Amino acid sequence: MDEDRVRPGAGGAWTVAAAVAAGVAALLGLVIGPLLGALFVISALAAVPPLLLRGHPKARARASLGLGVGLLAWSLTGAVIGMFLFLPAALLLIVAAFADRRHRPGALLAVLAPLAAAAVLVLNLTPGEDPGQEPPPYFRATLDSMDRGRDQRFQEGVDRLWYYGATRTEVYELAGRLMLDVEMPRDFTGRDTEEGLRRGVTVLPGVVDVRRCTFHTC
Repeated sequence: MDEDRVRPGAGGAWTVAAAVAAGVAALLGLVIGPLLGALFVISALAAVPPLLLRGHPKARARASLGLGVGLLAWSLTGAVIGMFLFLPAALLLIVAAFADRRHRPGALLAVLAPLAAAAVLVLNLTPGEDPGQEPPPYFRATLDSMDRGRDQRFQEGVDRLWYYGATRTEVYELAGRLMLDVEMPRDFTGRDTEEGLRRGVTVLPGVVDVRRCTFHTC
């Protein structure tokens, strides 16, 4: 019998647990961020390949390690859009890779996979050296009702933000709340000021909170 085709063993149970965790994360993601639903579903698919390799423990262990480390990096870099929900699934995949002592990944792969993920994480989280390459800050307003987007007075107020220096406006849903993002120029000209634009956003009908956001924080 091919020694790589054996009973699933302990690693198989961990991969099933990882798949369940990924499925739960995707469902939660669809609830809290329906506009990003496709991204949550695609992320959950990372837990599928190890399940298809249950009859090949060595290959399953390697796939679990690679996908688990990749999903771990993605759950951290994409935390601000809800990808942190996949952190349990990522950790379970990594555990699955080492659960069966007879079929653990080789030492080289066990070292290179985390190093590659760490490099990706550092590149994504390290701020660029030139602040001029970052987009300018913007205002994010929280609205009091999902119906506010159909309010004629609100729409007219948003259109008037251009006179305060706004360069782009976007109304969207986030975690069950209606949000308004108002982008501004890097440098205001004439009589336009950042504080004037903020006041213009604050007095819009239905605005309950206004925050100044940057590329890194909000």
